[in-house]
Amino acid sequence: MRFYGPGMRTLDLDDVDDMEDGVREGAGPDLLTDPGWRVPPVPEDVPEGTMAWLRARVARFSSGEAHARRRALAIGALGALGVSDGPDVNAEALRDAARVRTQELLSAPGTVEVMARVARVVPAEVLAASLGLPVTADTAGLVGDVASAYHAHGETIPAADRALTRLVADCGGTWDEATAARIGLLVQAYDATAGLIGNAAYLALTGAEAGAGTGTGHAPEPPPEPSADLVTDRLDQTLRTDPPVRGTLRAPVDGGDPVRVGLVTSDGSLAFGAGAHACPGQAHARAVAAGVLDALLARGCRLVRPDLAYEPSVNLRVPAALEVVCG
Repeated sequence: MRFYGPGMRTLDLDDVDDMEDGVREGAGPDLLTDPGWRVPPVPEDVPEGTMAWLRARVARFSSGEAHARRRALAIGALGALGVSDGPDVNAEALRDAARVRTQELLSAPGTVEVMARVARVVPAEVLAASLGLPVTADTAGLVGDVASAYHAHGETIPAADRALTRLVADCGGTWDEATAARIGLLVQAYDATAGLIGNAAYLALTGAEAGAGTGTGHAPEPPPEPSADLVTDRLDQTLRTDPPVRGTLRAPVDGGDPVRVGLVTSDGSLAFGAGAHACPGQAHARAVAAGVLDALLARGCRLVRPDLAYEPSVNLRVPAALEVVCG
């Protein structure tokens, strides 16, 4: 998400692909917790039925009291994960749901393009169901349409506005902050969780160092037998060495140009952000990604080719394609 990013990245998803000319690079991570800096604000007085409305109502682009109120709505919608005195039933349910849905998508004969058919579908469907939305064949596409315009500030994208209207209807039809929180979680998980799945799957299916992105040109050997420890290790390693979200923007509270804060560290400690805007869905993102990896390994999936290219992005590291054959 950041999951919140999807991801998620965020699943606060700090996508800065459309960075403005004034953005400066290389700011230190201390800005994430410095009260003198904030997420660059967005216009608040905007009409319903538009992407501008969503940006103006989610925690992602808010500060102060509005951010605290909207973040609480998002956390409440996600539900509590991470209990300390026993198995986390909610996390296991998400992981199981992701595993089952991935197995269904991998059952088709021939090759499967994991990024388009799994990584861009399973998180959206599983999270939508957990948030109480009806899941249809259109769900992932609607979330993707909204996600593609989430950071397109100042632009009008009719397809995204139409997709947003349909998602609001799926949430009950009320244009309020609670609805925005649920849709924001889906949108912020979309790219980030896909990137986490793709990068971790590449690592798990090749045994290569995360972020290698190149190969010998020969199909790799089958991966080892799946285990919970193996999946956890691959996710941990990916978040340390090849996280899907690479940076976020912050701006001075008293005005001035935004700067880009890098989120790639040697220990992965900033993979889900830090400070007030840290991703509240870290456990959810990991659970969904783990379920997908469980299915890929259990099905004995192998990469058709080891070479890896990435979607063009300043802020994200998401494989463009990951073709596998299973069984």
